[in-house]
Amino acid sequence: MARILVLDGHSAAALAIVRSLGRRRHWVAVASNHGSFAPAALSRYCRMAWQHPVSTEDASGFLGAVLDFARRQKIELIIPATDWTLLPLSVARADFQNVCRLALPPQAALELTADKYQTIELARQTGVPVPPTLLVKSGQDLSALATSNYPAVVKDRFSARWQGNRAVTGTTAYVYSREELAAKVSERLAACGDVLVQPFMAGAGIGFSCFVAAGELYLPFEWRRIREVDPRGSGSSARQSIRLDARVSEFSRSLVLAAGFEGIAMVEFKQNPGTGEAYLMEINGRPWGSLGLPIACGIDYPNWLADWYLKGTLPPKQIEYREGVVCRRLVGELTHLANVRAGKPKNWPARYPSFWGTLLRVGIPWYPGMCYDDLSWRDPRPGIAGVRHWFRERL
Repeated sequence: MARILVLDGHSAAALAIVRSLGRRRHWVAVASNHGSFAPAALSRYCRMAWQHPVSTEDASGFLGAVLDFARRQKIELIIPATDWTLLPLSVARADFQNVCRLALPPQAALELTADKYQTIELARQTGVPVPPTLLVKSGQDLSALATSNYPAVVKDRFSARWQGNRAVTGTTAYVYSREELAAKVSERLAACGDVLVQPFMAGAGIGFSCFVAAGELYLPFEWRRIREVDPRGSGSSARQSIRLDARVSEFSRSLVLAAGFEGIAMVEFKQNPGTGEAYLMEINGRPWGSLGLPIACGIDYPNWLADWYLKGTLPPKQIEYREGVVCRRLVGELTHLANVRAGKPKNWPARYPSFWGTLLRVGIPWYPGMCYDDLSWRDPRPGIAGVRHWFRERL
């Protein structure tokens, strides 16, 4: 079995990857930032836990430490799980050429999918519906935004943008007036030089994931978000596997192939509750937070990814996965409940969950067809430690 290093041990995706590869008897090490809480490092399948300089604060220190670890431990494959490690590794991929393999998409495809504006432009060219999007490079560009509909969404063009050895991490904010919009845009322009402005899009979050290699799409999978950590819009705390939708599948296929992508990817949509139309939100060209759901449904993306990089083995074109499976992340559910308890934001235009109804739904610990990202009878330490950490941080 192979010696594999999984980065971003704090993330839900890393925990799913470690458990998947560990069950296949690979030797798995888990890396995380100095001083960070990394549930994946507590997994029974983690053979070695290790911490490195924070990539967003010291990119060169991070890269040097990872390269040295890979050499000393004879690592065969490195799998990054977030943009904070994937992007600097991609730039330095030549340094690892004679050391180990990196689970990275091609550089051009990564640059395109990491850039939310380029992704929107690609979607327009391929006929995929997108929200109206304005790229703002100066305060004067706001004059092109002729709208009185609020809230508007102000989001950074990149999740992380390196300026020298440090990164500016992306933010997303909701604004409720022209004055708030101008202030938030001015703040982000000072931080990173440009920013995107979109209208608020109500609707259910839809995720489509797949494996892509040699211009072919494999292992399609789809799910719907049940609850989001932030009810206004964020990653999901609970989601359910659903039947493949032909339009969502075709939109996603056209995007990832046009981008020249290879590896595993997730395409995120918002579905209009009135028309059923799906609008592209973004492409995650890396492992995603809800990776545990497809694994629970029978599509083990991490295992197929490792086999492809290490052996050149391609997965089946399609697997009949289990529909109707609900996968929850308990610490995400707790945060969702805390956000709901804080109350509906002033001027919020869409439906907002009630606290008591949410408490009732979140409080049901299990029913047939439910599983957890973090809690596991076979591997209990990461989930239990995660809940303890959540309460410790708030108390």
